[in-house]
Amino acid sequence: MSLAEGALSNTKRLEPASPRSRPKLVWTDASGAHLVELTQPRTCGSAVHCELVIVDRAVSRLHFELVPKEDGLWVRDLGSRNGTYVGGVKIAEGRVPAGAAIRVGTTDIAVTYGVPSPPEELWHEPTFGGLVAHSAAMREVFSQIASIAATDASVIVEGEPGTGKKAIARALHDASKRAGEPFVVVECAALLEPAAAADAFEEALESAEGGTLVLDEPSELTIAVQRELTPPIDAKVFRVLVTTQRDLRRLVNQGVFRESLYFRLAGAVVRVPPLRDHIADLVPLLDRFLGDHPPLVGKQLVSDLERLPWPSNVRELRRYADRMRSGDIDRAAAAAALDALEYDGPRVPTQEAALDGTMEAPTLETLLARQQHRTEPPPLGAATTTMPTGVEPWFTVGFKEFRERWIDMGEREYLRRLMVRTNRSSGAASRQAGLERTYLYRLLKKHGV
Repeated sequence: MSLAEGALSNTKRLEPASPRSRPKLVWTDASGAHLVELTQPRTCGSAVHCELVIVDRAVSRLHFELVPKEDGLWVRDLGSRNGTYVGGVKIAEGRVPAGAAIRVGTTDIAVTYGVPSPPEELWHEPTFGGLVAHSAAMREVFSQIASIAATDASVIVEGEPGTGKKAIARALHDASKRAGEPFVVVECAALLEPAAAADAFEEALESAEGGTLVLDEPSELTIAVQRELTPPIDAKVFRVLVTTQRDLRRLVNQGVFRESLYFRLAGAVVRVPPLRDHIADLVPLLDRFLGDHPPLVGKQLVSDLERLPWPSNVRELRRYADRMRSGDIDRAAAAAALDALEYDGPRVPTQEAALDGTMEAPTLETLLARQQHRTEPPPLGAATTTMPTGVEPWFTVGFKEFRERWIDMGEREYLRRLMVRTNRSSGAASRQAGLERTYLYRLLKKHGV
């Protein structure tokens, strides 16, 4: 019996969906009075193409996002110029209590909750194309992409690094009427030179005709190149899918991504959850990655794996399985090999660490101290000539993955030093870094600093 079969035999059926609250919004703006009942996430702002339009000159074009969840309505500011307030408190992200109001610009949006919506219809199988999942979170994604595949809408597939965005894009293509036609991926981060970008896009546009064109991280493109994409997208000779780990709406508000291009790409948005939010899929995924090999892990190791934060998500799990398949990890040494995962990205802070402002993730100084067998990190700014052992494997992976890891470590180290210099004063830190305080808070939370 496989690991996945064993997991299923204990549950007898797939994980069910949960009922969701049904929030109602009431507000009055320059266009009149409005009443909206939410059942799906909505992008809100003053732009006429927003899913929920607020006619208020003090509201940003893409101002905030509303997401109905099981525990209520969640609101997330998208880097707006005037901020988003809940109950009079400026927030970056938060849940809206019943009877509270969301204030954006000069508009107050009253929020109440009706009877729960019926459970979301989930995909009825544990697989979709080449994808596998038993969790409700991922089967809801399967149901969404199955519905989208029947249309010709452009789609943004958004998620953290390593969550399987390209696999989702491939599955969507294979389930569409364009299956069998070209599937062309453009790695936008590799197109740094304008001439190279022009040549690559010309070739890709020709190759993708009749099929699907995937733009991976289009936010890396210059505004000029973004502008050139509009005519071929409007021509609709191929379907456009986007894979990105960045929220393009925020970049629109920052002026580094064209609003008109965003709305052309966002015919639908699929958000792929991180592995830690659908950890029930760890066993079937590991079973898939191990293939025909006999199970190499026991219940205790599975329990240990499920407690890890998996910062590189499914990609990290695949690397772990590959090491098991290759014999790099044998049955006896499997548990000890978990230590190697420490260097793959930031850890989720423990409750104790969050309280005292520390983090589990190793800083660059800590890695260098380990490399040099020191008990204390070297002083800030100390010169070094060798790379820490934990970083060396990064130079053997693909450039995009290396870049993601390196930037992540650099951001974390920058924030750590910034908060040391400013004695953890958020005001002083935001001024020194030239960042809005709310954005600084999000970075600090992201990196556990």
